[in-house]
Amino acid sequence: MGSFSGPMRINLVAMLDGIGLAAALGVESTAQLFDDMHHLAGRVSAIDYPGFVHGCNYGGASPPLVGHPVLESLVRACLGARVAMAPDALVVPLGKAAETAVTFLTRRDLLDRRRCLLGVPHPSGANGHRVRLYAERRADLANADLNWSGQ
Repeated sequence: MGSFSGPMRINLVAMLDGIGLAAALGVESTAQLFDDMHHLAGRVSAIDYPGFVHGCNYGGASPPLVGHPVLESLVRACLGARVAMAPDALVVPLGKAAETAVTFLTRRDLLDRRRCLLGVPHPSGANGHRVRLYAERRADLANADLNWSGQ
């Protein structure tokens, strides 16, 4: 989870609470992960460094994080190292690019797939498919068979 604020945080909390993640974590609401329970959440990106493609901010899609050797090595070095430092943490990638990076790590046995809650849409209001995707995936997300120490 990134350090989202404003409407993105409101969207994210609604989605995570809506699938029962707050109860699984033993908190009233996942909003607490940005407040008094902030120590329970690590906020990381798939790659730590700003990137530019043809002078524009890199958004994670073109070139794809997976399939480009430099970006793949950054995913391993950045995200791979962080998830390795927290072997009992639940990993919740937000959106397609982050999920691709997490899946890349699981396929290389650098991250246990059972620790990953895949399918959570990015909470940005600019994600025009967020509401539909969440509605389609909500039941599966709520019933995900995860194996992580928080449960």
